[in-house]
Amino acid sequence: MKQGYLILFSIGQLAALCICAAAQNETAEDWYKKGRDLGRNGSYEEAVFAYNRAIELEPNNATFYTAIVPNLNMLAFTTNNQSMRNESLKAIDKALEIDPKNPIAWEQKGSMLYYQTKRYNESLEAYDKAIENISSYRQDIHANQTEFLSFIWTSKSISLWQLMRYNESLEAVDKAVQIDPAGNYDAWAFKGELLAYLGRYNESLQAFEGAAATEAASSQPEIKSLPWAAEGYVLMQLGRYEEADLTYQKIIGLNLTGEGANRRLANAWRGRGNALAKLRDYNESLQAFDKAIELTAENAAYAWTGKGDALRDAGRYDESVKAYDKALELFPEHADAVIARAQKGRGDSLTKLGKRDEALAAYSAAVEASNRAISAFNNATPLDRAVSFTFDPYPLDGEFWHNRALALHALGRESEADAAYAEANGLRKSEI
Repeated sequence: MKQGYLILFSIGQLAALCICAAAQNETAEDWYKKGRDLGRNGSYEEAVFAYNRAIELEPNNATFYTAIVPNLNMLAFTTNNQSMRNESLKAIDKALEIDPKNPIAWEQKGSMLYYQTKRYNESLEAYDKAIENISSYRQDIHANQTEFLSFIWTSKSISLWQLMRYNESLEAVDKAVQIDPAGNYDAWAFKGELLAYLGRYNESLQAFEGAAATEAASSQPEIKSLPWAAEGYVLMQLGRYEEADLTYQKIIGLNLTGEGANRRLANAWRGRGNALAKLRDYNESLQAFDKAIELTAENAAYAWTGKGDALRDAGRYDESVKAYDKALELFPEHADAVIARAQKGRGDSLTKLGKRDEALAAYSAAVEASNRAISAFNNATPLDRAVSFTFDPYPLDGEFWHNRALALHALGRESEADAAYAEANGLRKSEI
């Protein structure tokens, strides 16, 4: 037997692989093609076995090592098996030992350094090596050179963002969309999220439109709904409520089906509810929130909070308190930013009902929840902050700080309230 790079399986697993017995005379290329087809079908263990057979027959072919890596990574992900990740790193290093300029191996190394070890500076070096070598490399290294190069620039942008090198990150993602404007959905979407995080809302809207126009979004309604949802959020931040409502209506009009459809539709109905409440169309707003609650009853805490806000603003304070109470029953513990919003709303309604002691307790709970939210935000990675920003009201949202200020004011904590008002006003000076 030739010395190769072999992942060992149990006797039972090997016996299950019918591809072995009838293929004793097959070439390394035959095994490589088997591995490729098996991997595409989601048969990752069998694919790894086939690639190992190819490697055994041709141990100095770098392509076989780079081909086995995605399958090992999928096995590591689905089984939470760290040894598979280690084998994946070994395969990448072996590919680079054989072929030091292999751009696929360098891209894989960058991804492993980023995702597995959080070594962001080293991941940048690997991505730069991939970019440096791809242009002069043979054309068959990847099925689509343009797509692959754009993907590497997107990955580089993400690493730069984690290092808080924001301008360079945006330059990198700009390069990604310039290279493959019609194909790279992820680059457009990531660009939109980063710009929104930086308060550059009008530019972020353009990026989300770019994402919605990509081939993936055009052919798959469930993907198209995602940048539209982000657009709706940004339009709400800009106070363009009519446009936000129309954007959420577009999502509803996609007639989404399949896994996750109800959740996406519920989010769109909730977005409509928030926009309509801002427009003081409370009856339509409440109907929208009820539709969101109907679609995802067990995960409807955000919709119940929005409904509570609409009922409060409509002067229906008893019903409002009940809606906030329902939201607080359903919220997961970590949703502190929105728990703060619900408790502040409860305090408002209880004040109107003359229940001052209960109102003060609610305001106090709102401040405590907002403290936790601020702490969690400060401890999050830059990327987690950016990617979450267009979907959850993190403490970069002016409304969050305004609500905090009102709660502190109600508690008589004026100096803290003034600081929160100042923070809210600063955030609301974002580009309009």
